Amino acid sequence: MKKFAGNLITFLCALGILWILVSWADVVAHNTTYQQEEQYMKNNAFVVLEYLK
Repeated sequence: MKKFAGNLITFLCALGILWILVSWADVVAHNTTYQQEEQYMKNNAFVVLEYLK
């Protein structure tokens, strides 16, 4: 049971890091010097954090 819990925590942390990296790539893709769209994906980590603020 201890090993399962450790693996679950590791998996969830990896998913969280991946979510932040994909969100960061989405922000960078929309904030170039040529265009300022600011229409990010629905579940962007930074949009969600701003909503919770």
